[in-house]
Amino acid sequence: MHSTETRLKSLALSLGADLVGVTTRELLADGPPSADPRYLLPSANSVISFALSLDRKIIQDFISKKKWRPHCDNRKTIAQMLYTIGDTLAEQLRSEGYEAVNVDLNNNYRPEKDAADVTEMIEFHPDFSHRYAALASGVGRLGWSGNLLTKEYGAQVELGSVLTSATLTPDPPIPDEEHPCDRCKMCCLVCPVEMIQPKASVQVTVAGITETISRKRPNTCCWIGCTGYEGLAPSGTWSNWSPYRLGRPLPEDKQELDSLCISLQKADPQMQAADNSFNNYRQAVFDPDWFYYTVCGFCRSVCSSSRKERLANRKLIVNSGTTALMLDGSHNVVAKKIVEVETPFGLNVVIPREELSEGQSKTQKWPGQFPLDREVIEYLCQHINSAAAKGNAVD
Repeated sequence: MHSTETRLKSLALSLGADLVGVTTRELLADGPPSADPRYLLPSANSVISFALSLDRKIIQDFISKKKWRPHCDNRKTIAQMLYTIGDTLAEQLRSEGYEAVNVDLNNNYRPEKDAADVTEMIEFHPDFSHRYAALASGVGRLGWSGNLLTKEYGAQVELGSVLTSATLTPDPPIPDEEHPCDRCKMCCLVCPVEMIQPKASVQVTVAGITETISRKRPNTCCWIGCTGYEGLAPSGTWSNWSPYRLGRPLPEDKQELDSLCISLQKADPQMQAADNSFNNYRQAVFDPDWFYYTVCGFCRSVCSSSRKERLANRKLIVNSGTTALMLDGSHNVVAKKIVEVETPFGLNVVIPREELSEGQSKTQKWPGQFPLDREVIEYLCQHINSAAAKGNAVD
């Protein structure tokens, strides 16, 4: 007769999970507030953590800027699988008489004082931390970046968690001597907004494990970089997949950085839409027309399980060039003859000069185009037509 946790782990693996582990509320009790499963399920006694690996070859094409959309599509597929695994585990537990909650994968944050909605948030503490559950259950450890690292796949995984009232036997965390992070700090070198500091550190304790990780810049810094409000690295020689630029260095002062992030979100068409993914992430993930807009995450993508591959990945990123927006909605690497155009959204956009001609002003939009891209393209086309009508060149 197999134990409940063995049956649940086997079920998760049969549905496509690559790694599965179990931890308990008691073990998570020494962690930060977002490690407490009772926030979402007051009766929670145990947590099942599971991980799916991203496609390694697709990641390499993404970070080298050979191909953009396959990685976005891969992340969407993985998210759908994670939801399906979590739903199935939760349904199985309920059928056995237990309470269970499948934790949302992303974009669920605890309320913040004086923040009316996500556009005014500055800390972004999750309802429940998938990373802490994965650390406590032996799925991985926290790397220098703060990302969850696994022995098998490095940081190139997506995580899910199911909370339950069932009392399950926990798996042990990965011991220090088997820690998958060797402090190569490639993550510090491939963040265009320098979120991850190479020397300053902070400690976090979960399930009796104390991790020493980078003392990162404020969370709004990461939001600005990973959302794509700023895509250019300080060297100016490479970017992530975002064609947007702030046109000035990010503030060092936290309050100024937080204010900047809020102002950018308030101007962002996606954040103002009633159906944006921050209102219902699950709905967005299963919407066939929703485009999983991913432009960065290089700190995770660089982090393979092999140090040799991490070094190679870093080289791919810093030699990948910079991205520009095309009027068909695609993002392409363009070596020269680009212009930076101011937009009404608090950002500049990089676009090839040849796109800024009357002949290019009419374009077919592809399904799922990101709201900011769509609005910027519409603005650029109006700008082009206006300049053409006046007989002026577009700068």
